[in-house]
Amino acid sequence: MEENNISPEDILNLLENEYDESIFITDKNANIVFVNKVAASRLGVTKEEITGRNVHELMAEGLYSRSTVLKAMQSGKTEVAALYPEQNNSVVSQSKPIFDRRGNLKAVITINMSHEHSKEWNDIISGERDLNRRLKRELDHLRIKTSGAIIANSQAMQNVMELVGAVAPTDSNVVVLGESGTGKDMISHLIHEKSLRRKNAYISVNCAAIPDNLLESELFGYEKGAFTGALSAGKLGLFEAAKGGTIFLDEIGDMPLSLQAKLLRALENKEIRRVGGVKNIPIDVRIICATNSNLMELVREKRFREDLYYRLNVFEIHLPPLRDRWEDIIPLAEYFVSAQNEKRGEKKFLGMAAMETMLKHKWPGNIRELRNVVERIFVVSPGDELIFSPTPTADINFPEGKNKESFIDGDFANLKEFTKTVEKKYIE
Repeated sequence: MEENNISPEDILNLLENEYDESIFITDKNANIVFVNKVAASRLGVTKEEITGRNVHELMAEGLYSRSTVLKAMQSGKTEVAALYPEQNNSVVSQSKPIFDRRGNLKAVITINMSHEHSKEWNDIISGERDLNRRLKRELDHLRIKTSGAIIANSQAMQNVMELVGAVAPTDSNVVVLGESGTGKDMISHLIHEKSLRRKNAYISVNCAAIPDNLLESELFGYEKGAFTGALSAGKLGLFEAAKGGTIFLDEIGDMPLSLQAKLLRALENKEIRRVGGVKNIPIDVRIICATNSNLMELVREKRFREDLYYRLNVFEIHLPPLRDRWEDIIPLAEYFVSAQNEKRGEKKFLGMAAMETMLKHKWPGNIRELRNVVERIFVVSPGDELIFSPTPTADINFPEGKNKESFIDGDFANLKEFTKTVEKKYIE
């Protein structure tokens, strides 16, 4: 059988004939032990004239102005630098130190690459990076779509996810706090999906969207004939419908005090009574609440029951606003773009200018605003590259002592002149 061993001579032959860039190998004392023909030719000498020479000597003779070899020997790390920075067509040099098993320096391998060749490699690497970025975005979109995962590149959201992972397997009640549009409903649903109740119902109720006189019957149900317009057979309440599952009470701070008392009794006794009923019905549900209000402030104002607050607030999760998790802004935006592409059969993408603008924007509407912005620019952008320019505030800072009327007062010949004056003042 023919052997496939590669000899040292084979390696030297490869270095000599298969590379079109300069290659130097120096020993631990900076003496050149190997140089290929390309390197010797660029220095204007023969291989024999340079082999065995010391790098210090070559620099003293002015063959080149700086040495990454010496820097690599000193730092013990790969060093990269331009050899002739004063020239436009400088050469990029990379020196990598080689160590033995004991950590002692044995040699330094140096490759000098022209800027043109370096740019070719950078273009290739940049293209691969863009491809990897696009594939990662598509995988993130698929992962989020199939598993309900949440983008959490920022440390603030990673802390939230750790708390979600810790609290989800328990049966404790949770209060999710955060500004409007931060994704409180998604976090609540994620807690349910990671809990032991995930195979049972998850029911979401917006306490602010249901009139006070109907909210009780929605939550607890009612018996037949309980009130005018009631169904003749009565109605099952959401607490009963969610048996073994989770109820998400959004905007809990808007729940009327009278209903708060009944909710507290339901939590303490694990049973409810339908509107118009006389029988207590056992319940088995987990409560997750959310609000963008300061519950403790509501307690101090006597608008929220203190005993209910402490009953609900076993675990408290604070969702950071989008402006405090800038690492998540672009991944979220790209996820929304991918969703729009899938929905509309397009191949649109965020331009760099749009990304930069998104990172500078304050996002007062948080993730909800970001999602709406992506949908809007997806529709109005003429090409595949999406462009984003935040709408300026309608409030004008008028000079001290002037109001809107006096600021633009005067006689105008026509509407065009008036509009021009207003635009000028607005820009100023």
